Amino acid sequence: MKSIKFFPLLFVLALLISCSVDGQDQDPKDLKYSDLVYRLTDMRKLATKPKKGETSQMWSSYDRDSKLDSATGKYVDWDANIDGLRPQYIRKEGDNEVLAEMNGPGAIVRIWSASPKEGKVKIYIDGKETPVVNESFIDYFKPSIPAFDFDGLVYQTSARGYNNYVPIPYQKSCKIVAEPGWGQYYQFNYISFLEGTEVEAFDPKLQEAQKSALTEVNDFFDNNLGKSPYKNEDFKTETKEINLPAGEKQTVIKLDGTGAITSLKIKVKDRDSSTIKELLRKNSIYLKWDGEEKASVWSPLGDFFGTSPGYNLYKTLPMGMTEDWMYSYWYMPYEKGAELILENDFDQPVSLSVEVKYENLENTQNLTRFHAKWHRDLEPYPEDRWPDWRWLDTEGTGRFVGAHLLVWNPKGGSCSLAGPGYWWWGEGDEKFFVDGEKFPSTFGTGTEDYFGYAWCDPAKFERAFHSQTLNNDNMGYQPMNRWQIIDNVPFQKSFNASLEKYFPNDWPTQYATVVYWYLNSGGTDPLNVVPLDKRYGYETQYDVLRVDKAVEGENLKIVSNSTDRLNQDAFANEKLYKNVSGHKIMIWWALPDNKNVLKTQFTWPKTGKYDVYANFIKAQNSGKFKITLNGKLSKTFDLKTDGDQETMHVKLGTMTIKGGTQNLEVKYAGDPIAKEKDSLLFLDYLQFEEK
Repeated sequence: MKSIKFFPLLFVLALLISCSVDGQDQDPKDLKYSDLVYRLTDMRKLATKPKKGETSQMWSSYDRDSKLDSATGKYVDWDANIDGLRPQYIRKEGDNEVLAEMNGPGAIVRIWSASPKEGKVKIYIDGKETPVVNESFIDYFKPSIPAFDFDGLVYQTSARGYNNYVPIPYQKSCKIVAEPGWGQYYQFNYISFLEGTEVEAFDPKLQEAQKSALTEVNDFFDNNLGKSPYKNEDFKTETKEINLPAGEKQTVIKLDGTGAITSLKIKVKDRDSSTIKELLRKNSIYLKWDGEEKASVWSPLGDFFGTSPGYNLYKTLPMGMTEDWMYSYWYMPYEKGAELILENDFDQPVSLSVEVKYENLENTQNLTRFHAKWHRDLEPYPEDRWPDWRWLDTEGTGRFVGAHLLVWNPKGGSCSLAGPGYWWWGEGDEKFFVDGEKFPSTFGTGTEDYFGYAWCDPAKFERAFHSQTLNNDNMGYQPMNRWQIIDNVPFQKSFNASLEKYFPNDWPTQYATVVYWYLNSGGTDPLNVVPLDKRYGYETQYDVLRVDKAVEGENLKIVSNSTDRLNQDAFANEKLYKNVSGHKIMIWWALPDNKNVLKTQFTWPKTGKYDVYANFIKAQNSGKFKITLNGKLSKTFDLKTDGDQETMHVKLGTMTIKGGTQNLEVKYAGDPIAKEKDSLLFLDYLQFEEK
């Protein structure tokens, strides 16, 4: 009876010893699966100093032609870009491919792919002959097993990226093997625990406690993003209403003593004004810890909260913009006070509401300081590191926790100025060098892949750990972010991150970023305040050709297609941009042994008599096509050329058009197409000139 009576007290004492309220928790020697799951939302743990042996790395399908020449110390084929098409694995075992190998104790904490297929992918742990997961790769992103039946953790974004954040721990080792037909492109992020850690075994059918933890986190992601992720809140609150005059810099909130900010919210009272983009970029935020002279946090105000330009509604776990607030839930410790400073470089006063929540701590001996800095272009790397774009260089002990990236790319499409091939801006791989390593332990497969989507799909999406907050069809601003919470990257001595940027600034393709990380008090943060003329209005403008009185090929409604091969989201060759409306075209494939008929519709509003023109692209893989409008006006065009692609603007004819729905039919009209060949139609637009 005595042991039963005192058990709750003993349990509470043990819990307080293992995890104190100030976040200075020690990694337990016995790691339960539920504890691992809760790291998906544990903002406090990000501030703890990483211990030696605690790592975060990634296996991916990056192009293995990129190498380090150990004899010269130079990087070879560092711009290799056939990710997923050259051998994209460690080695082959028979017909199977080994995609990843890790030694434990550790856990897979993120799985991503752009193109998972039906071939099986098997995860073997701790040397066992039977895989703990044995599913078609596509089923890793569906509720195929109980462990994956959580739509806030396992999903495809609306921008086509497949993501799985269900932790899969292992004690001694992990090997991931793919059978033929598994698909293309992969990333497996994994973390390693301290030597001697005993990890609870993963059960894909889920034990009750495992299911409960995953359900709790999943429900938060599905229903409560934008709310505080901290449990058992006992925080103090400071609020301030300010009217910040133009040209002034003010300390808005100053906290004394030892503690940690747990929530920072700022409301812009005139956010619906026409000047909001300028206001958010010309106002900036500073955060200083422990009386430091140089701020650990500096950024344009809007960018700091994870999206730009302007006020774009979105919600993720640590950051967001809602109808009411811009919010941050990063855990921000301080030993000798904290200072929040706002600066207005806008030419008008700005009215703001500020709310800071914080908790008092006894000490921050085991806690690092939060850093966030905005920049555009840092010092370039040596020539053998091209096309790496310097993202963050820092020295000390800490953790990298993510980034906001704003891409300005008004032309869209591809760019051969970068070198051989015509590439998307998003081809650039992330590379993380930890503690002076010569070859990156994280080597990605593409910029959009790092941010959790795929194929440079511009669609908006918002998830707990990543988002894309505007859709400009890859022809303008593209803002995105990625937060590395459970997959944060610990470092003991240094952290160096780069992002491949193939497109030059004068294309124009220009990047602006905020990087977020934790760093010990004596660490080196080389990033400084960026002058106003370098952070606002820096974008090189470009006017895209838009033809008046035209119906774009990419906007035609498809009624029927005998070949089922069509692309209405294709950019023309960059060399033709001066003659291609909107830079986009429709591509239709005519195939051997097919009727090769495409029927489309569009709406023309005004009845009248018109000269009808068409703008095509002639190409070596094109041919003869018959174009018929409303079953009356018909003409055949030979669109094949032996040379480079070129535009061809031709008159289809003259006809009277009744306002409303119009029918356009395309039919292949050339010689029979040889086997294993095709003939492509490249249609830019139809144009109507009223007589």
